[in-house]
Amino acid sequence: MFTKEEKRWTIATIIALLIVSLAITPTKLTFLESLRIVFGSVYVLFLPGYLISYIFFKRKEVDHLERIALGFALSIAIVPLLIFYLNLLGLQINLINSSLTILGIVIISIIILAYKKNEKAKNKKN
Repeated sequence: MFTKEEKRWTIATIIALLIVSLAITPTKLTFLESLRIVFGSVYVLFLPGYLISYIFFKRKEVDHLERIALGFALSIAIVPLLIFYLNLLGLQINLINSSLTILGIVIISIIILAYKKNEKAKNKKN
């Protein structure tokens, strides 16, 4: 699904996030708390929008830096709106419901991306 370069960027990003977690550990936080803060921020503020950017924009249309900016912008726009509307439907806003909502966004985005990839592969064969 991802190119070799994107896999390298992903590994480098995870290592950088671990280093940031280690850097904020000497404060009053434990290492697990700092990991939760750093990776939770990425989970809420970046990942859903990043995946959605692959749905709407082709790989060659948007370069890596623009895709990162789109990831933040789309996440900041979509996640709060969806949680707000789910709250209007009667779903309480708490950690579990918010986490599952974001997980739903991520899973649906991955399913759409896999479907698009299969359709593209079928069109190339024909």
